[in-house]
Amino acid sequence: MAKKKKSGKAKAESVKIPGLEVSPKLSSRTKLIIIIVLILLSAALPYYYVSYAYSVNHENGFPLDDPWIHLTFARNLVDYGSFSYYKNEIVTAGSTSPLYTFMLAAGFLVTKNEMILSYVLGILFFVLSAFMFYKLSQTLFPKEIWLAVAASLVFVLDRWMNFISVTGMETTLFVLLLIAAFYYYRKRSAVLTGLMLGLLFWTRPDAVAFIGAVIADYIIFLYFRKKSPKLNEEEPFSKKDLMKAGIVFVILLGAYFALNLSLSGSLLPNTYEAKLTYYTPEFRSRADFLKNEVWGYYTESSYALFIVPFIIAVIKILGDSVKSKYNSFLLPVIFIFALIFIYWYKLPYAHRFGRYMMPIIPFYIITSVYGARVFFKYLYGIFKDRNAVNGLNFIFLGAAVIYSGSAYYETKNVYQDQTHHIAIRQVVTAKWLKNNTPENAVIATHDVGAIGYYSERKIVDVAGLINPEFIKKLNSKDFARFMTEQMIKEHVDYIVFLREWYRVVNQTPLFTTGDQNFEIMDVFKFDPGKTHILSGEVNGMNNYGLQMIQQKQYRQALNIFSRAAEIDPKSSLSFFYLAYAYSFLGDAQNSEKYLKRALEIYPEFHDAALALIDTYKRERNIPQAIEYAEIYLRTNPSDTTIAKILKSFSDSTGTK
Repeated sequence: MAKKKKSGKAKAESVKIPGLEVSPKLSSRTKLIIIIVLILLSAALPYYYVSYAYSVNHENGFPLDDPWIHLTFARNLVDYGSFSYYKNEIVTAGSTSPLYTFMLAAGFLVTKNEMILSYVLGILFFVLSAFMFYKLSQTLFPKEIWLAVAASLVFVLDRWMNFISVTGMETTLFVLLLIAAFYYYRKRSAVLTGLMLGLLFWTRPDAVAFIGAVIADYIIFLYFRKKSPKLNEEEPFSKKDLMKAGIVFVILLGAYFALNLSLSGSLLPNTYEAKLTYYTPEFRSRADFLKNEVWGYYTESSYALFIVPFIIAVIKILGDSVKSKYNSFLLPVIFIFALIFIYWYKLPYAHRFGRYMMPIIPFYIITSVYGARVFFKYLYGIFKDRNAVNGLNFIFLGAAVIYSGSAYYETKNVYQDQTHHIAIRQVVTAKWLKNNTPENAVIATHDVGAIGYYSERKIVDVAGLINPEFIKKLNSKDFARFMTEQMIKEHVDYIVFLREWYRVVNQTPLFTTGDQNFEIMDVFKFDPGKTHILSGEVNGMNNYGLQMIQQKQYRQALNIFSRAAEIDPKSSLSFFYLAYAYSFLGDAQNSEKYLKRALEIYPEFHDAALALIDTYKRERNIPQAIEYAEIYLRTNPSDTTIAKILKSFSDSTGTK
C-alpha cells in the first residue's frame, strides 16, 4: 500500500466554495511583501501603545500588577538560582506560567531593564502569532488567499491583542502556541503538535480546553471519515505519528507536574487554586459572566461585525456534522465553547480587560471570516453573480479591517490610563516601602506584583498566590481573624491593602496613594494589639451602604451601616458612615452622636473630627467646635488642616 500523504497538501473540502474561488497563485515577491507588512504592523502597533503611554505618563509601566510576579520569580532564578519570591527563601509554585518565567529569566541575562525585556518578548510573541496566523489562514482558505490576508489584518489590528502584548503578561505567548498547535495539527505534524500542546500547559493551565478540543476534533474526524470516507479528503495521523505526539506531550506534561510538585506539593500552581477559591461561583454570578464578560465582550466595538458571521459558521459546522461531513473549523469552535464553559463552571471571571477570554480572539476572527464566506456563498446560489458577491464579501472584510483599526486607535487611551493607574498605586507604594522600611521588613499584601519586585522586601501574600496556606480560608467569614493570626506567625511588620479588598480601621496609614475614587492603596504598621481589619462582610456592607447613599437611598444606607456597626462594634468607620447617613436625613443629633462614637474608638480619626467640628460650626456652636478641635489636636498635633480651622475660630472670637 502506498504511503499516505500529509494533509498539508490535502484539500479542505468544507472550505471550498465552488464558483467563488480565487486563484491562490501569488508570486514569491507578493508573498514576501504580505509577510513583511504583517510583521512590521504587528511590531509597530503595540509599540505605539507604549510610546503613547510614555508621552503622557512620562514613564513606562504595565496596566496590570501581575507582570511583576513573573519578573520577580525570573529575577530570583537568575540571582539566586531558586524558583522563589524573595531571594531564595520563598520557594513556591506561584507563577501561572513557568515557561514564560523561564524565558524572562533568560532575558535577564541580556538586560536588567524589566520594561524593555517584557515589551520585547510580548511584541516578539505577537509578531510570531501574526506570522503563524497567516500561515494557518492559508491552510484554511487555500484557494482564497485574500480571505487569509484580510483575516490576518484584522488579527494584527485587534485592539486587545495589541494591548495584551505590551502588558508583560504571558497571554501573547499562549496565543502564539494555540495558533501554532492548530496549524501543526492541521498539517498532521506529529512531533510539533505534541510539542505545542505540551508547551501550552507550561504557559497556562486552561490549555486543557484546547487540548480537549484537539482530542474531541480528532475523534469526530475519525468517526466521520469511517462513516463517509468519500466526503473527507484529509488524511489521519498514522499510529506511529500518534505515538510520537503522545510521547512528546506526556514528557512535557510530566515535567510540568513534577516542577509544581517539587515546589508546592501540588500538580498545578498556587495561582490556580487561589483564583478558583477567591472568584468562586458561590460569590460570582455565572449568568452575569456569560452576559457581560462573554457576550458583551464579543459584541462590542469592532467585534460586533463578527457575531452574526460567527453564528452562521456554527450553524454550518453543525449542519456538516449532521451529514457526517468533517469541517476544518470544528476545532476552533469546540475550543471557544470549551474555554467559556470551563470559566463559567469553575471561575466565572474574565479579569481586567477580559484577559482570560483573549485567547479566543484569533479563533473568533478566523471562524467569523469563514461564516461570512458561507453567507456570501449562499447569496451566490441565489444571484449567480460571482463578482457582485465577491465584492460584497470584500466590502465586509474591508469594513472589519477599518473598524478594527479604529478600535485599536481608541484603545491607546485605555492602555495609557490603566498604566498610569497601576503606577500611582502599586508602583509608587512599592518604591515608598523600599525607601522607608528596613531591609529585613516583612510586608503583607494581596497585590504582590510591583510591591514584591520594587520594594525588595519579604512578602506575605494574603491572597494565596505565593503563600498557599491562606487559600483554605480565603472566603471564610473569619478570614480577617485568620489573616491576623498568620501575620503574627510570619512576623509581619507592615501591611499594604487596597481599601476595596481589605480595610484597616482605627489606625492612621503611614502612607496612602491619595484620594482617588477607586482603589486607594494604604500602608500601615502592623500592630497586633491595635491593627483592626474589617471582615469581608462588614467591609462589603460599608461599601454597599455608600452605593445606596450615591443613589440617595438614605434610609436603606442607614439600615446597612447600623447592621455593620452591630456586627463589628470596633469599626469606627461604620459609625462614621452611620453619622454620614443621618446627616443626609437632617438628623444632626444622631449624626453628632455617632461621630463622637467613632472618635471614642479612634481618636485620630481625621475625617470624623472634621465632620464633628463642621457640625458644630453649622449649628453656630463655636465653643463646642473649638473644644473638640483642641481635644483632637492633643493627640494629633501634626494635623495642619484642623489646626488652621482652630486658628480661624480663635481669630474670629478673639481668643487664644
